[in-house]
Amino acid sequence: MPADAAPAGPPHDDPPLTVGVVGAGRLGGALLEACADARVPVSLRARARTGWTVASVPDVLVDAGAPEGFPEVAAYCLRYEVPLVECVSPLRPLHAGLLDEVAAAVPVLEAVNLSFGSYLQRRLAALVAGVHHSTAPHVDVLDRHPVRKTARVSATAERLATAWTDAGGRPEATLGLRRGGPEVSEHAITWTWGTDEALTVHHQVTSLRAVARTALALARRLPGSPPGLIAVDDFFQDLSTSPGDDHPMREALR
Repeated sequence: MPADAAPAGPPHDDPPLTVGVVGAGRLGGALLEACADARVPVSLRARARTGWTVASVPDVLVDAGAPEGFPEVAAYCLRYEVPLVECVSPLRPLHAGLLDEVAAAVPVLEAVNLSFGSYLQRRLAALVAGVHHSTAPHVDVLDRHPVRKTARVSATAERLATAWTDAGGRPEATLGLRRGGPEVSEHAITWTWGTDEALTVHHQVTSLRAVARTALALARRLPGSPPGLIAVDDFFQDLSTSPGDDHPMREALR
């Protein structure tokens, strides 16, 4: 974090939202494209190799970097009171206390998965858990990513399996790992009853463009919010239960 970064000057009437993007990976690149398409100024860029470049303190920071970089992100948000969209999936086991410290000072959106389809998949898993069947199913969760993804079960797959058990589903799901195939990822949960019947709920993401648009739409809603930790599913729940086309995020998800 640059020691001499200073807060932005006095705001003008209806100033445009400015965004900071941490991370040089695929999501970071997709976020920059989404900002360019929406004509949202990016006033901060942070990359592990080149460091922090700050034109002015942004209205909101989106962290799509690596877990080891979070202490620097946290220090920046605390120093300048910048709201945070936190997108690093394995962050909580490593930095739960620090994440809570930031959330006590500024609004923090914990967005482990920014896919609306993934949210709906978890809702469906919970729905199946609440339906009685005379035969206990065998439950499988598939986690498929390209070969460059680390050989561990993704946070998305773990959350899908947990959605089933947290809603009372039994037995626990068997997690299956596959590396290969096209971009970006796919996840499926399958219930098999005996040898005659099975149900699969499958979700695939082929591009990060929609995910980045969602992150930007969520980032717009954070400035001015009170401090606290917000789960991305709370936004999706609001979206999925709001009738009509007037929800502020609906256009971003199209």
